[in-house]
Amino acid sequence: MTSPTHFTGLLAYPITPLGPTGAPAPDVLARLVADAVRAGVDGVTVLASSGAGTSFSSEERATVVATAVGAARDAGPGPSGRRVPVHVAVAAPSTADVVRNAVAAQAGGADGLVLTPFSYVPLVDDEVVALFEAVAAETDLPVCFYNRPAQSGYDATPQVLAHLSMSARLRGLKDPAGRAGVGARLDAVRTAIGSEPFAVGLSGDLAMIEGAFTTLPASDAWHTGVAGLVPDEYAALRRAHVDRRPLDAVDERSWLLALVRELALLRPVSGLHALAGLLGVPTAPPRGPLLATPPEQTVALRTVLARRPAAAPGAATWGPAR
Repeated sequence: MTSPTHFTGLLAYPITPLGPTGAPAPDVLARLVADAVRAGVDGVTVLASSGAGTSFSSEERATVVATAVGAARDAGPGPSGRRVPVHVAVAAPSTADVVRNAVAAQAGGADGLVLTPFSYVPLVDDEVVALFEAVAAETDLPVCFYNRPAQSGYDATPQVLAHLSMSARLRGLKDPAGRAGVGARLDAVRTAIGSEPFAVGLSGDLAMIEGAFTTLPASDAWHTGVAGLVPDEYAALRRAHVDRRPLDAVDERSWLLALVRELALLRPVSGLHALAGLLGVPTAPPRGPLLATPPEQTVALRTVLARRPAAAPGAATWGPAR
């Protein structure tokens, strides 16, 4: 397989920070993106599940995209020596809304799209193919398939992914690292794709960090929401994993593992907003129907943060935990 050109490396998925009125807070988001770029991430994705993208209006989405694109540009080059790409998640309940989100993302300067197909009833292969091909017909951007079988009831087969790589500019896969037989699964996807440029990536912070030096198979990318809030430690761990450095050489791994174990006990998105608040990132809780994490459920998270390794020289800090 030729070297992938999109959706590779450490890809941070920041929350969408909210102001007191519940609207996106552009200044805070810009700093999250800039901090991630300066820490050494290889790409940023906004408006995915960690960014609660389906909860925002078209106008709010445009603000988020413009903010992230501008912040990544202004932060300077990434590890590759080039500008760090910004990808935009475009999922929505209808094909028309997905296409509208995709077209707007391209107009806003996005470098790629991330799409998870979902509906109130589980989709079938033909419906998923039609969705991705509808997006490809209206945009020119590469697309990453965000595969969430536990949530959507649909699990993309290697054959469907291979078809979309030829018909819909599919250039990446974000697959759960914790699924059974993940190594064989990635091998099957690579075999089906063949020589097309394609990045096979993993997600799921707990499974990725637990298996980083033992059971985790080689992949082109890690997709992670936690790296949007603690990018310095995550970038160090990813570099060590890629370089195959010994486990005991990576102090960040034990701390990150403790952190994500506590986050796994909290509600998704709400837990990330709670972590953001404890780090000093100014944000309101996520929009309803998601509820804020009660303070009594963050005691253990506070304890973990108190043991955070010393920040690397130049690493950004937001202020004391609240």
